[in-house]
Amino acid sequence: MTHSRIRRRSTLALIGMAALAALTLSACSSSATPAASPSSSASAEKVTLGDPAKLKLVKDGELTVHVDDPVWSPWFIDNKPENGKGFESALTYAVADKLGFTKDQVKWGYTAFAASFTPGPKNFDLYTQEVSITDERAKAVSFSDPYYVSRSVVITKDNSPALEAKSVADLAKYRFGTVAGTTQDSYITQTIKPQDVLSFDTVALSTQALENGQVDAIVVDLQIGQNVVLNQFKDLKIAGLLKDNGVSKGMGFVFDLNSPLVPYVDEALAELRDDGTIDKLEKEWLPLPEQVQEYTQ
Repeated sequence: MTHSRIRRRSTLALIGMAALAALTLSACSSSATPAASPSSSASAEKVTLGDPAKLKLVKDGELTVHVDDPVWSPWFIDNKPENGKGFESALTYAVADKLGFTKDQVKWGYTAFAASFTPGPKNFDLYTQEVSITDERAKAVSFSDPYYVSRSVVITKDNSPALEAKSVADLAKYRFGTVAGTTQDSYITQTIKPQDVLSFDTVALSTQALENGQVDAIVVDLQIGQNVVLNQFKDLKIAGLLKDNGVSKGMGFVFDLNSPLVPYVDEALAELRDDGTIDKLEKEWLPLPEQVQEYTQ
């Protein structure tokens, strides 16, 4: 695997990361009830679902949904968002059905993760790839109400001394890998505060750095971590669960700023929550791990 540029940061350099960290996601309890999105106040207005003709779309008669490349299990399966397998793929089709679209009217495309919530016009109707809702991001784009609140985990080697850490303070002595611009990056730099952090462009690169011994640990979403240790690297292990640091409000669909589509998707999510569909999809695709410690502060 070819590595992109690695950026090393010291503890002193972290002061300069404050602006970037405001954009990033922290761990959030999956058992919490999702709160309303900071940018979806329009969803309080009751709308009627089932008529795509009245929706303002990128292309009439089609729902254009973008993801990053690659997409990860269990959110998507086999790197094929169009197959309806995985939590976010299945949820997207369920929302589309509520909006009045058939499966073949859902058109998938690709936008880089970080570009999905940067300022500027979007060429998608909605974007989904575990994008966490934060107040800072909501200045540039609109979000749906949250559809899932995730946890973050520390991943390390199965023989690493980092496994002995019982608290967040204990983790500070280890060298961490992070993906710049993510909320895990924020948690590492603002809460764990290790003396040495290496930044990578993707989760895959940071995981490979851990496997190669360049870093002692990484922080990723729980479900990504489970996929990494179960299906990709047999010598890596989930060391523990991290607490919520209050940055993220959960994961939501991303829209162009002030998109009129937001209240319709929010209404679809509300109906899917009320009829048990979201709960069913969580149990199918996002089961919680057993016997994993939670770090104390």
